[in-house]
Formats: sequence, structure tokens, C-alpha cells
Amino acid sequence: MILDMLPILSGASQQIDFDFSFTPSEDSLLVTVYSDVDFAEPITVSGHVKNMAGYMVLSANVKVTYRTVCARCVEPVCSELEISFEKDIATGDVSRDNDDYIFIEDKKLDLVSPVEEQIMLEMPSKTLCREDCKGLCQKCGKNLNDGDCDCEKHEIDPRLAILKTLLK
Repeated sequence: MILDMLPILSGASQQIDFDFSFTPSEDSLLVTVYSDVDFAEPITVSGHVKNMAGYMVLSANVKVTYRTVCARCVEPVCSELEISFEKDIATGDVSRDNDDYIFIEDKKLDLVSPVEEQIMLEMPSKTLCREDCKGLCQKCGKNLNDGDCDCEKHEIDPRLAILKTLLK
């Protein structure tokens, strides 16, 4: 979403409210980085841009619902993430290399880029179906959340297996 900043820049308004939703495009950085995550539902964003005597701040609340697989048992998981953040807005006196600011271009502000950036910072590195997920058996691949498997539980370290022959 592109927000028209003219009311704040001209002094006609001190605050611009926004409320929108979007689905990340296939070529967006968010989809590229999280290729195993399905953003099936639209990402909802609400907030405002406020001018405080020439110092502008973007405040946003983001709600993301996504589907992925459990990192331990590979079962499908639907999870939700709620993010609140603030980002400073620069008009042009600041170096473009500074990541602390978002920049107004042609009196317009792109809101999707900082939202996607914040989602990438807040996304968990791995998602679990439940906190006590037991995962899969390393030998047979059975989901241990459904019950134990019949695999041998005690394994001898292969480096020490030769010592077992001394007992014979």
C-alpha cells in the first residue's frame, strides 16, 4: 500500500491513519526467504503516521496467519503472529544507507516494505505443533506423538562396539 504523505508534508494534518490487508506476492522477499511458509490469509495492518514538529513516526500493528510444518514431526501447523512496531520516517536529510529510517519518495510512503521487513525479523526460526512435540523416530520415521515405535532404544556407540567382543 502506498500512503499519500501530502497532508502531513503540507501541514494540513498531523496524523494519517491507515488500515489495509495484503497477500505477499510470489516474488516478494518475504515469500522468497520463507519458501516453506504459506501465507494463505491476507496480512492485516493498521496504524498511523504521526508528525511531531517535523519528526515523523510510523506506528503499525500487524497480524499474520501462516501455515507451515512442525520442525520436529513434520505435521501441518497453522500459527498466528501479532507484531507492533514503530519506525522513524526521513524526508531526505538522512543517508539512504541508514536502515533505521524509511523514506518518503515523491510525497508517498510505501508501507508494505517495512511491514514485510518487520515480519522477517519477528518470524520464529522454527515452528512446533506443540511445545512438547516428540518428533520422529530416527530409525523408522514414526511420529512419536502418536506412540512409541518398536525400534531398539539402546544403541552402542559404533566406536566402542569392538569392546563388546572382549566379553565373549
